Amino acid sequence: MKSKLGIEVIDAHAHFMTAGSMKAWSQRGRSMTSFAKRTQTRTDMKSIEFPGDDFDAGQKWVNELDRYGVSSVGFMIGPETYDEFIEVRRRFPGYFLGYINIQPSDQDAPKKIRKAAEDGFYGVKLYPSSWRDIHVYDEQLYPIYEEVKRQKMVVFCHFGVSIGGEADLRSGNPIDIQIPARDFTDVNFIIAHFGAGWFREVLLMQYQTDNVYMDSSGSNVWMKYLPQDLTIRDVFRYALRAGGPNKILFGTDSTFFPRGFRYNILEEQFNALQSLKKNGLIDDEGIQMIFSENHKRLTGYKPRE
Repeated sequence: MKSKLGIEVIDAHAHFMTAGSMKAWSQRGRSMTSFAKRTQTRTDMKSIEFPGDDFDAGQKWVNELDRYGVSSVGFMIGPETYDEFIEVRRRFPGYFLGYINIQPSDQDAPKKIRKAAEDGFYGVKLYPSSWRDIHVYDEQLYPIYEEVKRQKMVVFCHFGVSIGGEADLRSGNPIDIQIPARDFTDVNFIIAHFGAGWFREVLLMQYQTDNVYMDSSGSNVWMKYLPQDLTIRDVFRYALRAGGPNKILFGTDSTFFPRGFRYNILEEQFNALQSLKKNGLIDDEGIQMIFSENHKRLTGYKPRE
């Protein structure tokens, strides 16, 4: 399937937001008013559609993917949306991939990963920036990596800054992934959002490791908080120089409606790479790697045609 831009597109990183997930947030004490305010000041999202019980997230996303010609989207799935996501994927085969959110403090984490693999998930999502006094290199996470290795899954890691104000950035440095990557060379680790502010550290991991990748997801507003001026074109230029096109996966970090699929991010990143192609830094094959082929290679996923 070709997108509106004339290439195959798999969105490697998005979030499946439902009525259940929003209720879970409120039950954990998160004010929807405060969250909406924070998103308005730190993202390109100006409004959020708070779903009711009749909100059909699966149909909404199918309509979005069909609208833009996107083959598939990978969703980070928490416990509050797990069953609903399974049902949505059954209703709409070939549209959606799942990555299960895992907490290192959960003693049942390996068991949950096995169950997710049986249910057709392709990997796990770790959120180190939201942890306190735990790092990805701590031994308590090694059973998680062992199970991921057995199930031939990938690991997405959100380091760096977070839209969640309760984040603890002491656990948010991508350099931390070097030790697990060294000890689990058969596991592929994907650092979300170009490191979300720790871009230099992600680039260093391209030198130090062979199994650490990055995804391009989100509006990458972390660039505003660095001491040097960067554009998304600059970010891709540095990433290509450090790791090449085979180490980057495209993503949008799409979440809420009415915004839906973030086509503006797809278009912006595609145009940035087209500009770099003119300078000889990437070719059409490399661009296709970023937008779909790397994702298929790392997961073994076969998207709908």
